[in-house]
This record gives sequence, C-alpha cells and structure tokens, in this order.
Amino acid sequence: MNRIDTAADSQFNLIRQFLLLSLIAICLASVVSAALMSRFLTDRLLQRDAELTRDFVQNVVEIELGKGYSLDGPQASKGLVEFLKHVAAMPDVARANVYGKDSTLLWSSENLLGLGNKYGDNPELTEALKGHLELESGEVGLEGKAKAEHFHLGKSRMRFVEMYIPLRDAGTHAVIGVVEVYRIPTALSEAIDEGTMLTWMISFGVGLFLYLVLFWIVRRADRLIRSQQERLIESETMGALGEMASAVAHGIRNPLSSIRSSAELWQDAPNAVGVESADDIISEVHRIEQWIRELVTYSQLPDYRLEAVDPRPLIDQCLAGFAREIKRRQVNIELSLPDGLPSIQANASPLMQVLNNLICNALEAMPAEGGTIVISGSTRPGHGQVDIDISDTGVGIAPEDMQRIYQPFFTTKAKGLGVGLTLVRRIVKRFGGRVHIESTRGRGTVITLHFLSA
Repeated sequence: MNRIDTAADSQFNLIRQFLLLSLIAICLASVVSAALMSRFLTDRLLQRDAELTRDFVQNVVEIELGKGYSLDGPQASKGLVEFLKHVAAMPDVARANVYGKDSTLLWSSENLLGLGNKYGDNPELTEALKGHLELESGEVGLEGKAKAEHFHLGKSRMRFVEMYIPLRDAGTHAVIGVVEVYRIPTALSEAIDEGTMLTWMISFGVGLFLYLVLFWIVRRADRLIRSQQERLIESETMGALGEMASAVAHGIRNPLSSIRSSAELWQDAPNAVGVESADDIISEVHRIEQWIRELVTYSQLPDYRLEAVDPRPLIDQCLAGFAREIKRRQVNIELSLPDGLPSIQANASPLMQVLNNLICNALEAMPAEGGTIVISGSTRPGHGQVDIDISDTGVGIAPEDMQRIYQPFFTTKAKGLGVGLTLVRRIVKRFGGRVHIESTRGRGTVITLHFLSA
C-alpha cells in the first residue's frame, strides 16, 4: 500500500513540476517574443519614417540646389537658407544641420552651434558621407549616450530620432554633403508605445491561452493515465483473484460440505449434547461459504444482458430476506419510493446482490441500541437518471478510510472479506451508473446509486 501511495505522490509531483516548467518556458517565450516584436515594430516604423524624410529632402535638394551644386562655395549660403527653411518646416523637426564632405558643420538651425566646427568622432556621419541613410533614436538627456550637439534639443527624457541623410547631386548622384535632422516625433512615439503595449498584451494573452490549453491537456492526460493504471491494476488483481478463487472454491467447499453435514447430523441425533455448538458450526460454515461466493463473484463477474428492471420489488425482496436480522437488531426501516418510479437499466440478479450488500453493511454498522435505515428513490428527468439512496444512522466511516473503501480486501469489520463495496461499484459501473458515498463519523452513511432510466 505504501508503494502505491509513493508512486501516486511521485506522479503528482512530476506533473506539478512539468506544469511549473511549462509556465516558466511559456513566460520566457512570451517575454522574448514580445521584446523582439516590439523592437522590430519600432525599428520598422522609424526606418520607414526616415526613408520618407530622405525622399522629401532629396526632392528639395533637386528643386533648390539643382544639378552640379556644391556646398563648399560662397554661393551656397542663399541656397542653404532656402533649403533649411524647407527642412525646418517638416513636422516635429527640432533641429537641422548641414555638413560638408569633410564633416564640417556648414549650417544649423540652432544658433548656438558654431559653424565650421567638427563635433568629435561621429560614425553615423561617416557612414552617411559614404551614401548610407543612418538612423539613431533615444531619449534626450540620457546619460552616457548624449552627444555634444544635443544641448537645447528639447525636454529631458523625450524620445528623439536622429537622421543622417546623404545629399546627392541631381545629375551625378555624388554625395555633396549630409543633412542631420533631429525630430521629436510625438505622434509617432505614441503610435510606437501603443503598438508596443499591444504587442506585449497579445504575447502574454497568447502565452496564457497556451498555458491553459497545456494545463487542460496535461490534467486530462493525467486522469486518463490514472484511469488506465487503475484498470490495469484491477485487471491484474482480477486475474490473480480468479486463480485464487478457483483454488479456494475447489479446495474448501467439499470439506465445508462434510463439516456442515456432520453438524446437521449432530443436531438431529437423539439426546445430542452441545447442540448450540453445532448451530455455531453451521453458522460459521455458512459465513465461509458466503465469503467464497463473494470472492468468486468478485473475481469472475459474469456477462449479462441489460434490461429494464423495476427496483421496488427487488428492494422489498431484499428487506424480506433480512427480516429476522432487522428484528434482532431492532432496526427501523423507512421506505420512501415515489409512485411511478421509472425502471432502471440493469439486471435483476446482480442488482439483488448490490442491494443485499448495502443493506447488510448498513445493518452491521448499527449500534447495539438499534437505529434507522432509510431507502428512498428519486428521478432526474432532464438527465434520464434514477437515484436510489440507502442511508443509515450507524457508526459511519472515518475520514482516513474514505479514500480506501473501494480497495479490494480493505475492511474495518472483524468479520468481513473486504470486497463488498468494490463489488457494488463494479456491478453498478457495468450498468452504466455510478456510486456516491457520504459519511460522517458517529452519525451514519448515505450511499447513492445513480442509474440510467430504462
């Protein structure tokens, strides 16, 4: 028994660890995917915005500067002024700078920046002079990433986009300089933030959905595995019990018949002494034969055809069979079977065995001063179900024993084989029904048999 409990605990812990690891894996995958998608979304939006700005600037260059234009000559001033007016008029532009081919600042919309200066190593500017569109984004005033030309750019912690756009001659397409545009794209930033939020929400929503589906699949698989394991154990137990029952029935019944016959002859003998002892022998032989019948029935439950069975006559017949025992134990029987109780889908012979087992258990559970057994019936028309309740006011079942009551050969009675309730459940399940037991220690037990109506 300890091995079974240990195996069950190990299986449960394994499932719990699997679900925990799957939760960690799904959360990690959701976070990584959300981060990657957010980054991809941000980069694509900024890149597309930079490409549109580049096309706009290049069109202005072609209109204002024309072909063969150089930014190095004195004639550049007027063209640059007109050019910068157009660039500064672009939406969300905070600053615009123009650099020559030697990285010198030729013009700026910020008066505090000194013209003719070079602002240190600038790899983005270097790449732009090679003809590449360069893009950088960040927050104004972010420590460790601010450049020398970032002062007076805007409020601290605001998102900025820095674009290095190569200026090409309209005729030769040669790079004649670079336009550096600082933008504070409020609307674009809000769109990026909303997209990022939506991405994270979708990622976590999908992760939660996958986890719940996985949890449902694992729990269903666990129930299926446990059910199959119980069936396998029951099948193996039935095989062993079948062999044992056959051996017991063959080896014990003949000696028991001889013992019973001898005790009966002893009773019938004239002037016999100790007749009470003969009665005890016959009673014990009868009890042993009952155990053998239960054991054979439990291990070799025969196939039978289901049919419509009226439970009321069977209940009356069972109670009549226990009439002497009921009277001896001073037990009160209350029947509450409504008129017109539907027939159930069952078979009369095994159903009689079920009722006999349950009534016998109820009688044996009664205290010495007697008690009450209530047998009632009810229907569930919407479910096509008939319920039969057998309740008693006996000693009840201890909570620690409730999990073991269907275990073969488990019994708390001094005289019992421990297969009664197990046999009841097997038979009722053959009928397509189920058994439900509720018990309170010291107050009694209620056993409900759920049958399909015929």
